[in-house]
Amino acid sequence: MDIVSEIIGVIGQVLVFTFIPFLVYLIKNKTTKGFFEYIGIKPSTKKANLLAMAACLIFAAPPLLLTFTSQEFKAIMLDPNSVTGKFRQMDFSVVSITLLLVTAILKTAFAEEIFFRGFVAKRLISAAGFLKGNLIQATLFGLIHAGIFAMTTDNLLFLFIIYLAPAMGAYVSVYLNEKVGNGSITPGWISHSLANVLSYTIVGFVI
Repeated sequence: MDIVSEIIGVIGQVLVFTFIPFLVYLIKNKTTKGFFEYIGIKPSTKKANLLAMAACLIFAAPPLLLTFTSQEFKAIMLDPNSVTGKFRQMDFSVVSITLLLVTAILKTAFAEEIFFRGFVAKRLISAAGFLKGNLIQATLFGLIHAGIFAMTTDNLLFLFIIYLAPAMGAYVSVYLNEKVGNGSITPGWISHSLANVLSYTIVGFVI
């Protein structure tokens, strides 16, 4: 991993995850004005942001617990092709920490929050109501993460936990966004980013 390629990857991933919401908004409204409001890029509330800092543990705690208690799961997390495995191969330095922060906060958390909480969740809630729409987006988010891990393990307990943690985190994030944070995706981004930073740091450099 190097800073230049990672920054290029960040820009590419954010653009890809933003393109579909942007295209839908443009077709529907025939203008780009108001797009940021549409996907929740706007000020949040202090209360929502503070709660999001605590909620990060919903994302991070279950997979970290598995990493500490299961050699099989630890091997998956330390695989050289995984994000945490790549950090594991690097020395603890300014460069590696910069790459970790860029990857954790922007490449994964920001891009995913734009698409899943800023676009998918808001549209589902608009169509089906808050409870049903939030449950659907949370389920989808959890299934996607479990599906990725299903490529490396068939352990049903692992897959269930890897489904449940992101699903619960996604549900809580949308609650904070929509019910406490004035419709902003900032609380979800804070929670997701902190969970990523915590997980990547512990698995990549501490264990």
